[in-house]
Amino acid sequence: MVNLDIDKNAIYILAGNTGADAMALSHMLLEQEAKFVMCFVNYHIGPIWEETEQTLRDYCASKGIDYEVCDADKADQTGRDKDFEKWARKIRYDFFAEVYKKYDASALFLAHTEDDVIEGYLLSKQTGVRSSKFGLNTVATTRGMMVRRPLVPYSDEDLKQYCDTNNIPYNKDFGNYAHDPSMSVLRFEVVDKLNEAERDQYITEIKKANAESISFSANIKQSVDKVDTLNIREIIALSEGEFAETIIRFVKAKAKIRVKITPQILAEFRAMCLNPQPNMCMRIGNNTFLVKEYDEISIDNDGLDLPYHYTLKEPCKFSCEAFDLDFTQGAEDRNIHIDDYPLTIRSVLPQDVFSFNGYTVNAKQMLIAAGISERLLHIWPVFLNKEGRIVYIPRYKKGFSEYHKSSMIVHVTEEEK
Repeated sequence: MVNLDIDKNAIYILAGNTGADAMALSHMLLEQEAKFVMCFVNYHIGPIWEETEQTLRDYCASKGIDYEVCDADKADQTGRDKDFEKWARKIRYDFFAEVYKKYDASALFLAHTEDDVIEGYLLSKQTGVRSSKFGLNTVATTRGMMVRRPLVPYSDEDLKQYCDTNNIPYNKDFGNYAHDPSMSVLRFEVVDKLNEAERDQYITEIKKANAESISFSANIKQSVDKVDTLNIREIIALSEGEFAETIIRFVKAKAKIRVKITPQILAEFRAMCLNPQPNMCMRIGNNTFLVKEYDEISIDNDGLDLPYHYTLKEPCKFSCEAFDLDFTQGAEDRNIHIDDYPLTIRSVLPQDVFSFNGYTVNAKQMLIAAGISERLLHIWPVFLNKEGRIVYIPRYKKGFSEYHKSSMIVHVTEEEK
């Protein structure tokens, strides 16, 4: 039994057929109390497809599973005769995306196995097309859907044994029909005939070809489990699937509530990572945020004291969670002049330096020496002029009395006053 990490409040969709792989995955979903919709595409290529549609209909009725069918004959036939496999894939994923949206699904489960990985590897050798990484990601995104392939580490034979052991009905011959043009000759003539030693040899070749990528990805995954932050440069270097898998694991490990990570969240988060703005955050759940500070990513679980980055085009009044200010009458008494605008206000960064009493000092170290609390250090404002030079950092001192004519109030607790 593969742990599918099911959210019992979510709905999933499963690309179904009567093969051992899909039926085994269906059984695992049922055993782990997942709510899911069985999706089947009927290509009407011989009697096996009509039998499969009815068999799945009966199976779903007996198990209380919602069932959706796509009649490929009623779909757009453009390209079917020219490239059946490409046409069939488009029909499939158009259908999956439609059902995904209809049920507001959390993920599409596909029953790809190790055999599919070997077939893809052999096809790349046959065509001479070298991939940056061989294989199928267990987590990926496509067409606005989160895609999960939990059976990739297992062979077709493994899944047949699983079905036999658990008395799960399946069609031993499903897919083994050469008249189906969507099926690869490699699968029938090579992969299905490999013995255990030959399979191991190909898997070893694949792992060797992927060694650099696998090693890099493994180091990232280790950091997810052991530290509270991710390095932006490292996660951006990952493939799309590895990036998605890493962020999902990170959020699961660090968030205090269960958060549904969607392809849209992943796309927006990736854009945030690439944004040159140093301090940013994005909400991913109730009071749960992905936080970017310089080149590190962390999780904030209460929505308080988040890093920030604001731009003032001219002297004005401005308020946010961290502070209030009124510079409408000017702020020259804080070394902020009209020529400094547009003015950037952000939370302090580790690399910030500031000229103080004729010395260049690290801003954070200066604030720590003044006795600032950890909470305030996280949100203390820094003012930069239009050239990106720090022109002002509010002074911190317990019992401090304001003397400026302009107004600047940082929100502190009673203990921090």
